[in-house]
Parts: sequence; structure tokens; C-alpha cells
Amino acid sequence: KSAGKPVIVDFTADWCLPCKELENFTFPDKDVVELSKSFAMLKADVTTGGNVEIETLKKKFNVVGVPTIVFIGKDGVERAELRFVGFVEAPVFLGKMKGARGG
Repeated sequence: KSAGKPVIVDFTADWCLPCKELENFTFPDKDVVELSKSFAMLKADVTTGGNVEIETLKKKFNVVGVPTIVFIGKDGVERAELRFVGFVEAPVFLGKMKGARGG
């Protein structure tokens, strides 16, 4: 919030196939990469569990499965309508990014 950027929080795990699909197909898309420069990008790795900070984030955002992608606006408030669980292709992800950015 202090940087004035929207935030994307990627809850992921090494054992998660849809997480790997996001990593290999959606996130490397050239348009996603370009637009991501206007975001603070955070990754919460839940592979092993037990990390107090990540467990706190999971509770705060009510994350029950991975991948869960949470979008937070510049105002620091989650844009719940943009959240998704599972794999989405780059065009869908770009639409959500634009929504979180404000257009």
C-alpha cells in the first residue's frame, strides 16, 4: 500500500500441478510480465506448512487450497471479485490484473 501499487499474492506449493501450470504458461506470458511491473508481486509458498507468517496470511485471506491468487487494490483492500483458485490462462489473468489496477 505504501508503494502505491496494487498487490498480487500467489499462494502456491511445489506439489501443486495447477500452480506449476500458472508458473509455466500464465506468468511468463509477455503481456502478463509487462503488466506485472505495475504490481507488487508476492508469493506465499505453502509446500511444507508451519511458517507462521504464511499461516497468518492464509487465515487472513481464508485460503483453503492452492493455487489461490489474491488481488489487493492500491487502497490495501482485497478485490474479492477478482480472486481465483486453480489455473487460468493468460488472457483471463490479464483481465483480473487490469481490474485490480483500476482499468
